[in-house]
Order: sequence, then structure tokens, then C-alpha cells
Amino acid sequence: MPNVLFERIIAQVPRKFWTHLRERQFAIYKQSVEISFGEFWTRAEALSLMPANRRALWESAQRQAAIASGLKPFDVPHVGDNCSCVTIRTAELVITGHFVDGPRQVPREAESRKQNAALNRYFEYYTDERLLTRPLPKLDRKPVYINVLHGAHFPSLKSENIELDETTCFLRVAVPAQDCRTYLFNWSVDDLLAEYSSRHDIQAQQELEDKAHPKRKVAAPGERTKDKGRQAK
Repeated sequence: MPNVLFERIIAQVPRKFWTHLRERQFAIYKQSVEISFGEFWTRAEALSLMPANRRALWESAQRQAAIASGLKPFDVPHVGDNCSCVTIRTAELVITGHFVDGPRQVPREAESRKQNAALNRYFEYYTDERLLTRPLPKLDRKPVYINVLHGAHFPSLKSENIELDETTCFLRVAVPAQDCRTYLFNWSVDDLLAEYSSRHDIQAQQELEDKAHPKRKVAAPGERTKDKGRQAK
């Protein structure tokens, strides 16, 4: 079952989208720290502003990545009408991005995320062994809700150091359960990028082999008649 979703993501989200986020991730984090700590307020205020600055920069980068990749981003307001969320839609995927403290952590509860995660209710049949006695439903073209999880170790009240360590960055793609409390599937973006590269290499090899063994030209019926006429003369 994970392969079905993995295939869907690769088929509907261009590689360019993931590489854009991967390449911009650390720069976005550094910029959020510089903006937060670069004004005339104390460390306490800087730390309180940093998450908002980081979120705004990431949302902008995710929107730009979508547009550059030919995907359609939408600014969807939260149910509480306190902010909006960049939501990217493909034919069969709904994608949102979230900063989390760890690669397995679930974003804090929100009504909007619950509504989106309701799309994934079909997967309970695949993750609960007690339900495997009944026929498994087919995904067909049902939309799937996925989360782009990103994060790193950031400055905190307990640490005086405001330098970021790039090695702590992570970027993942996860499929939340219907209740938004667990993940049904969780992959590293590096795994996705490796799969794109592998398929590109296979395609390039096939094209090379096709050039090495050109197909013989088949003459049209009219041309064959002319050739026979020439031979008879």
C-alpha cells in the first residue's frame, strides 16, 4: 500500500518542488533568526516572534516552489480565521506544510487539519489488522491529504547560542491518520529525490539503447510498388 501513495506523489508532484524546498530550507531558517534578533527588542521578544517569521518565510517558499513546478497553490483561511495556510492541490493530492520539532512529531491539533485529514479515512482498513477480514477499498481517484514536515534545532530560552546547525534540518512527507494524532506513512524527501533520480537514469539508459538500435524504416505501400517497378525494368 505505501507504494501506491509513493507512486502517486512522484507522479503528481514534480521533482522541482522538492528540490526547491530542500535547497531553500536552511536559508529560510537563518533568515527567520536574523529578522527576529535584528531589531531593538529583547531576546524574549525575539524568541516569541521567530516562529511567526519562520512560518511566513516557509509559506512563501512553498507557494513559490509550487508555482515554479506548475502546481496550483491556494491561500486557505483557518477555521478560526486567525491566519491562512498555503494549500497545494493536484488531481489527487492535498498538500500543506508544517514546522515540527522532530521528524515523527504530529503538528498541534487544528480544526482545518482535521477536516483535511478526513480525506484519509479509507486508510484505516490498511493500518488496522482487525479490519482486514473485509474487502479492501480501492483508492481510485480519491484525494489524499499529505503533510510536508520540516524542522531543525532552533535557539531557545535555555540556550544563549542563536547559531543554527544545518545538520539538524529534516524534510519529510507524511500521510496523517484521520484523527491527526498519528502518521500512517512517513517518508524522507531524500527517499523521494532518490527515486526521481533512479527513474531518470533508467529513462536515459532506455533512450540511449534506442539510439544504439535504430528502428528500420518500413516503406509505405505506395513506395513498395514503385520499388518493384524499378526492379522489373
